[in-house]
Amino acid sequence: MYKHHGTTQPSYRPGRRRVLFSRDERTLVRKVQINPRTMAKDLVKMLGETSTKVSISTVKRVLYRHNRKGRSARKKPLLQTTIKQPDYGLQLHMGTKIVLFGEMSSGLMKQK
Repeated sequence: MYKHHGTTQPSYRPGRRRVLFSRDERTLVRKVQINPRTMAKDLVKMLGETSTKVSISTVKRVLYRHNRKGRSARKKPLLQTTIKQPDYGLQLHMGTKIVLFGEMSSGLMKQK
């Protein structure tokens, strides 16, 4: 560089320098592969321990660049039969009933 420009000053480059090196990006991707439910906040703390300060949006951007876009689906609780079926006895006790067909199909109608 000294032979070409005659100085030891670093030359200017277009754009901003990256905060995370490729090694840091690989560790982030590896952590998310092992546990997809890892929050970006935890990943920021992990990088903070290695004296690299990054924001949550930077971590999300890196993961998106490596095709780690979504979050993993949570397990849904098992629906029991008592939860699935509506309690018609309670509705009749309250003085209302559900009209399934007819003019007032969307809503409750008072019993006569």
